[in-house]
Amino acid sequence: MKKTRNTQKQDYVIDILTNAKHTMSVEAILKAMPIKVNKTTVYRILERFAEKGKVHFVTGEDGKAYYALCNDCNVKHEMHNHIHFQCKSCKKVTCLPYEIEVPELKDFEVQETQFLMIGICDMCIS
Repeated sequence: MKKTRNTQKQDYVIDILTNAKHTMSVEAILKAMPIKVNKTTVYRILERFAEKGKVHFVTGEDGKAYYALCNDCNVKHEMHNHIHFQCKSCKKVTCLPYEIEVPELKDFEVQETQFLMIGICDMCIS
């Protein structure tokens, strides 16, 4: 059975994120795509994947969203309570394996969490 073009594009996005060593912006994903794809299409694919818990994102210091595949994610998908680190030198955003305890807030409904630390990464500090 032939895949639809949308499924093919989704497969490419998953493959790109699977092979990524760090989070990726939509612009970086578009550059890695082997076919021409509209930026809006990639945003829609990522939004769908985020809703399904396949990917998560964090907003970087520059205001851009950076996406990563949810690998072996053992936390609720709407609460990614691990740390992300953005390097001021190379600008890469990396998911780190350190969890932060998210408090329950009385009279508030927390729907999303984002934890971003900013500094110099181990590759740039050397």
